[in-house]
Amino acid sequence: MQYYASHYLWHAGQDKLFCMQRIGLEVSGHTWVSMEPLEEEVRNTQWLGGLIILAASAPELRKDETFQEFRARTASAVVGDQPLYAFHVSFFDLQKMAFTDRSRLVRL
Repeated sequence: MQYYASHYLWHAGQDKLFCMQRIGLEVSGHTWVSMEPLEEEVRNTQWLGGLIILAASAPELRKDETFQEFRARTASAVVGDQPLYAFHVSFFDLQKMAFTDRSRLVRL
């Protein structure tokens, strides 16, 4: 199991934004297995900061699309109990909760 933590976690299947979360990914398929509140430093957890997204497939970042528009579009693509994958959003503006021109999705 691989563990990651960040300031925010957005779960596309639930269309819900969580604060200070730790997620567990299955090593061989890199699929999401678990999540829990991050209340203290936890051994073997990589801190990424910013935003992690759990989605059914690699979401596309569209130019000038707001985070709210991205959420609506990406959440509608999750069907049933499909496996979810984790993506770290680099250069995400936490104060505005918005993508920037430099934002990129990196699959974990």
